[in-house]
Amino acid sequence: MNNILDKIDNAKHVVIVSDAKGLANASAIYSHVLRLHKKVSFVCYDEQIDKKYSFLPWFEKIKSQKIASADFTIAIDFSSLELYDFFKKSKIKINNKMATALYAGVLQDSENFSKNLFDGIIFAVAKELIESGAHYQMCYDFMIKRATLSILRLKSKMLKNMTLCNSAKAAVFTISQNEILSCGAKIDECYEVMKEAFRLPYVELSVLLDSAKEYEVLKIKEK
Repeated sequence: MNNILDKIDNAKHVVIVSDAKGLANASAIYSHVLRLHKKVSFVCYDEQIDKKYSFLPWFEKIKSQKIASADFTIAIDFSSLELYDFFKKSKIKINNKMATALYAGVLQDSENFSKNLFDGIIFAVAKELIESGAHYQMCYDFMIKRATLSILRLKSKMLKNMTLCNSAKAAVFTISQNEILSCGAKIDECYEVMKEAFRLPYVELSVLLDSAKEYEVLKIKEK
């Protein structure tokens, strides 16, 4: 990321490309490029974007089509902590829109501060982002608190069929593709339900099996 600022300065049209999970970082960079009075486009190729991201600054600017006229394309492939550190080292002022986007990214990356990956750094960064104007309550409401009807239906089916194996160290879920579709959900959303198993005292592994074809679909180890 070291030469990104020079490339932005020399570009007339900057395009920021992200998948849905990187939208918070893309939003923060979009805010920075916009205040440089550069032409900037915000692109996400995912077919459906979860409404939980709709509160992010510039969400309404997201396009789905490829843009060929850009001088410089930024692909989002870094964490929100890395982006925050980059802004600080580059002495880039973080305004309230950038702070809100970065806080949402930190919240998402850490799974609501539940991952013990960053020691106390993540909490110090969260504090600084709040002081910079991050709408932290809105981030929590949209990213963590809210759930769709499809997720609730999916959770009900998956938890009902969950079994514990290997001295209760492994949680095994079984569900078919048709059942997932009947809930109005997607396969990726099964991850969220599978993580619920780690709330049990001894569970270290969560596995999803396709009940129709009897093969492993997803597997998560507790970090």
